[in-house]
Amino acid sequence: MKEIKYAALFGGSGKDRNSKEYKETIKIGALLGERGYVVKNGGYGGMMEAVSKGITGVGGKAVGITCKQVGSVKGNDFLTETIVTENLYQRLKILIDKTDLFIIQKGGIGTLSEVFLTLDIIRKEEVTNRPKVYFIGDFWNTIVDSLKLNIIPKYEHNLFMVLSDYDELKRIIKENENKY
Repeated sequence: MKEIKYAALFGGSGKDRNSKEYKETIKIGALLGERGYVVKNGGYGGMMEAVSKGITGVGGKAVGITCKQVGSVKGNDFLTETIVTENLYQRLKILIDKTDLFIIQKGGIGTLSEVFLTLDIIRKEEVTNRPKVYFIGDFWNTIVDSLKLNIIPKYEHNLFMVLSDYDELKRIIKENENKY
């Protein structure tokens, strides 16, 4: 039996469906679906909706992890499954567990908190078992460069990579397909 591959997308819940990031995230969802991933996300709007729309558009599975602590537990209209958690910690645990690939799109404090906890957890994994973490968008360079310079030790700089856009992500995923 083929093992399920999971990807998780972290990104903002903004409502601008005409933004570059939203449109790009739909394509990311489709790419992940075509590559056999099940995509987990926070279940709400914005980037979470976009990745869900993309993956279900190619017949893939989008699992939304909503949270009572946030307020509404109703997920976006493109989810194939919704898991409701009591709090943000339970939500993040499900998003991180058994995930092979993390895609980080533009977001706010919620996205940053998800990313930092994820990086802290995966840095403790064996090097050969670590999930890949990709930040999408050149705007991340300033943030990541500052973190590398001031906070993250050099031996952990390989935990993640900043990619310019969808096209670079697509190339990287195709090149590494048999590695994860």
